[in-house]
Amino acid sequence: MVSHPGSFESAAIHVLLVEDNPDDAVLIRRTFLRAGREHWKLAQVERLEEAISICKEYRADTGQNFDVILLDLRLPDSTGLETVVRFRRAVPDVPVVVITAIDDEDLALASIRAGVQDYLTKDDITIQQLLRSVRFAIERSAALSQN
Repeated sequence: MVSHPGSFESAAIHVLLVEDNPDDAVLIRRTFLRAGREHWKLAQVERLEEAISICKEYRADTGQNFDVILLDLRLPDSTGLETVVRFRRAVPDVPVVVITAIDDEDLALASIRAGVQDYLTKDDITIQQLLRSVRFAIERSAALSQN
């Protein structure tokens, strides 16, 4: 977990990737490996219900949350905005970055209104953009929780 907001040097950042497409998952994993294995700890699940369950288990086991969730919007057990709404209802206090193939500005805005920190489309994403989005999501969430 990040020990102090703004200090990404102090501890590994724990990321939960919710992605059912193996090819997309491999690409995202490689991004984090290139960014430094010691700075990122990545877990992956393929279904929304698994994501909710692992978040609750992680909190119960460690007393902490994942630092950020990377959430696809096309999963076997949930699709579209429903995915965000169900996740945020079950796990309200973890920053979420949507990473999806659905390039829809209305859906992106609705997702932001539903509580995600950022909305990235898979076809347009760069390594730098992904890492920056994750870091900003964590910082935004920490700033909001201090207010």
